[in-house]
Amino acid sequence: RNSGLKLADQYLEADPSGRDPDSVTMFQLREGCEPPNFRAHFAGWDFRLAKRKNGMSGPVKGIRDAREVLEELSREHYPYEELRDGKCPAGVNPCNKEDYLCDDEFEVVFGMSRNKFNGLAKWKKINLKKEKKMF
Repeated sequence: RNSGLKLADQYLEADPSGRDPDSVTMFQLREGCEPPNFRAHFAGWDFRLAKRKNGMSGPVKGIRDAREVLEELSREHYPYEELRDGKCPAGVNPCNKEDYLCDDEFEVVFGMSRNKFNGLAKWKKINLKKEKKMF
């Protein structure tokens, strides 16, 4: 989903022109939220098509700094509070939220080591995840 962001970042790092990657501003745009200075490069742009397709009726905050998005997506661990009660940060697989807890917090939340948890039957894992609101 976000491989385009990673590719753009890799391109800037390897760019032979010698420009400083930190001096280049990259943005992630959501469809239908393109600013006028972006749309101006495309003569046949019809904003109404994207608006109809996405069912948008008002302004949507669809422009984000691409490096911030990449940083979010590259996080390996999240605190329990950010993963419980139906919350699911970008880049986190909602079926395996427990994988994003650090080892210490995993043991506190589940009361066992990751290895012991992984050895449980699937139904027991699911019940534990439901009990801990990680499902």
